Amino acid sequence: MPHPAAIVIGSGVRIGANVTIYQSMTLGRVANSPIYPAVEDGAVLYTGAVIIGPVTIGKSATIGVSSVVIKDVPDGGVVVGNPGRVIRIATPADALTALAAVRP
Repeated sequence: MPHPAAIVIGSGVRIGANVTIYQSMTLGRVANSPIYPAVEDGAVLYTGAVIIGPVTIGKSATIGVSSVVIKDVPDGGVVVGNPGRVIRIATPADALTALAAVRP
């Protein structure tokens, strides 16, 4: 948690390994459901994101700034907006391309 201010994590939330969570982010349940979100390994949850209800955030998924997620996100999914929508699904090849671009 690089900036841990104003982060709300409900008592039943499951968070995997190597998840990055930025400030003002909420993980909680909806009023009529006892089920909390699950966040899989390697996900990144950006500032102001709201993830509520019985949803799963897939491995290495990215949740954009101020996105509201109320549906499952696939592995490698990139979500933006309110309500959140998947705009692309990153593949291992995408990660290698990005890594190659930043290495001298």
